[in-house]
Amino acid sequence: MGALVDIFAYADYRQFCRDFYEHQKERGRGFSYRSFARKAKVAPAYLKHIIDGKRNLSPAMSLKFGLGMGLNQNELEYFENLVRFNQAQTIEEKSLYFENLRRKRAKTLVPLGMTEAASLLSHWYVVAIKELVVNLNSIDSELIQKALRKRIPKDLIEKSVENLQRLGWLHLDDGRWISKASQIQFPDEIKSFVIRSFHSQMLQLAQESLEDALDQREFGAAVFTIPQNRIAELKVKVKELQRELIGFVQDVAKDEKREDHRVYYLGVQCFALEKREGD
Repeated sequence: MGALVDIFAYADYRQFCRDFYEHQKERGRGFSYRSFARKAKVAPAYLKHIIDGKRNLSPAMSLKFGLGMGLNQNELEYFENLVRFNQAQTIEEKSLYFENLRRKRAKTLVPLGMTEAASLLSHWYVVAIKELVVNLNSIDSELIQKALRKRIPKDLIEKSVENLQRLGWLHLDDGRWISKASQIQFPDEIKSFVIRSFHSQMLQLAQESLEDALDQREFGAAVFTIPQNRIAELKVKVKELQRELIGFVQDVAKDEKREDHRVYYLGVQCFALEKREGD
């Protein structure tokens, strides 16, 4: 990212502008309100007025600010929607821009390469352990073992934690365990034993979860017919739904303490119930 501050983590554009300014000041002596103004082609004190809440940003000015900050296209679109959301006057407007922000944030999922997928998706419990370490803020194998849905030997838990740290998926930051992979997109449409095995394990767990309390799981299904030449469109719709749900999860997760979180798995399956000659 050009600005080196993750704009997708912000719900207040003034706070983002403030953090951007402070970060740039720390990086180099030559940065100032005036140098930013030259780059963004705005008045010298404009950025300070925005940070202090003395001025608002128009759509045209938000574009200039974004370009002056070095935002890429996705970041720039998010910034513009963030400005509109913060300055919206009605509930309808705020709802519209909030949904736009949610969708754009969900699209920033980090694609998972096949090499990383082989390690992270080798067994269902690896991704679960990764999230539990963050939730519990602990790598204690006994604590993690008690929290997992199915009992896993402690040595496997310890080995998984070691691998996750070695690969950079887990690290300790100021006394807090952090996962860089909290928002990832698993490889799709790839014929891989690792991916098939992961989905197979999760489907088995899904079957077992049918016995869970209703308030702890959700199952739904639909049976329909659709022309074969529209299957590609259907798959796009499914992916859009997944991104929207991820955006919702990202938003509500910010409002609660991490210790109150529980690790869930969402799987979406769509397959033919009839078989024709040549399939």
